[in-house]
Amino acid sequence: MTARLGLVLATLTLAIGVSTSSGSAQERAWTPLPSPVSRTCPDGLCQAEALAPLFRALDGRWVGHARIVQFGDSHTAAGWITAAVERRLRARFPTRTIDWTPVGVSGATLELLTDQRLPVADAYPDLIVIAYGTNEGFDEALDLSAYEALLAAQIRRFRMEAPAAAILILGAPEAMRGEGGGTCPGDTEGRWRTPQMLAAVRDVQYRTAARMNVAFWDWRGRMGGDCSADRLTRAGAWGDPLMREDHVHFNEAGADWLGGLLYDDLMTAGRAWYARNPQAAAGGR
Repeated sequence: MTARLGLVLATLTLAIGVSTSSGSAQERAWTPLPSPVSRTCPDGLCQAEALAPLFRALDGRWVGHARIVQFGDSHTAAGWITAAVERRLRARFPTRTIDWTPVGVSGATLELLTDQRLPVADAYPDLIVIAYGTNEGFDEALDLSAYEALLAAQIRRFRMEAPAAAILILGAPEAMRGEGGGTCPGDTEGRWRTPQMLAAVRDVQYRTAARMNVAFWDWRGRMGGDCSADRLTRAGAWGDPLMREDHVHFNEAGADWLGGLLYDDLMTAGRAWYARNPQAAAGGR
């Protein structure tokens, strides 16, 4: 029995040795996820100083509960991006109560926001996030003047309803339609192209945010700019795709990546704010 047991163990050892030395068992080298640089806003955020109410809420000496509400379309409705930012904020500020509440409807445009109200329980939010623009960008008949007026009106409304809250516009992301005419390097069939109206919508958002001193996040730039919606639908050096094949929506991994980028940009802006306001820094960094 002892001899047979020794033979079995020797055979197993040999088999394990062969298995671990085979190519199928080699680990893939770790590659960091992409972190494109925004050419529009420093560190991804324009008018970052307008986020002071959020940074005060995270400080903890002013208030102990940071409340964020995000209105938007299907990107918001999925809840993955908001959850990714919320999870990171809670880990970074474990002594704070942090709630990032998504209020999203698939297919929605900014028009829907006129019928929505702030979800107020015991207090108004510290940050209101406006995350529309993708569906407007696919509307070739969009009235840009009316859209700009509507966006300004909603900002004024929120300032009246929650005067102490910061407002952040998430600029419309890069998205594509598969109707031909594409010129992206990886799109060998030339199928995917970006709707022209999408850039115009983004320009309105950027211009309105600057004019009304509202924070603006360059979502498209942080995705990678031109053709990023096509690149992210394919596996890259970082691993599996981060967007779905529709070239519009992020998968769960992509949403987590994107939420991480937004979190990083908020923290960069927060550190700069604390440096300018050292009296608010104790316990919050």
